[in-house]
Amino acid sequence: MKKIDIANWKRIKHYNFYKDFDFPLFSITVNLDITDFVKHVKANDIRFFPTFLYLMMKSMNNIDEFKYRIRGSEVVLHDTVTPSYTVLNNDDLYVFCTTDYDPDYLTFTNKVEADIEESKTSDRLEDIPGRDDLVFVSSLPWTTFTQMTHPIDTSHPDSFPRVTIGRYFEESHSIKIPICVFVHHGLCDGLHVSRFLEGIKKEIGEFIKQ
Repeated sequence: MKKIDIANWKRIKHYNFYKDFDFPLFSITVNLDITDFVKHVKANDIRFFPTFLYLMMKSMNNIDEFKYRIRGSEVVLHDTVTPSYTVLNNDDLYVFCTTDYDPDYLTFTNKVEADIEESKTSDRLEDIPGRDDLVFVSSLPWTTFTQMTHPIDTSHPDSFPRVTIGRYFEESHSIKIPICVFVHHGLCDGLHVSRFLEGIKKEIGEFIKQ
């Protein structure tokens, strides 16, 4: 992690323009083609969510704009970011679950599966104190969507990216999944969200070839 020299930062004008907004966030929702990925995981008995989460985080960790965080009057750049995601517990209530990102596929996905099982008896709705290297990930495997909003405390807006995925569906002989990406516009632009989404497709292709 390093502190950004804001005065000489290439994003200084964009950061200063948005940083004092009550709602400095924007979102993009797309239907991402995952036809080959779904066929691959089904054919190889691979669990969908841990693997897709890994590929999303691998793509995201290649893009600095998703790793910037605002700390008071400072901006920092993390070396890596980690998913904090929702899990449905045994009471049909969602809880927060955090698995530290690891670039090794099996290490990460095995830990995700273990953390999910543990979270099914949890009631955690608190963020981890002192950590701002998190990315908030939600999943709605019961429905598709074309738009997503999030509850935001506009008196204290944060700079955590948020990613929501929905139920995948068939359309025009393809399988697609809705993904909504929510980011702070002082730190990240539509270009970077597009690179993140294209990165997921690239990581899917490389994963299937293994």
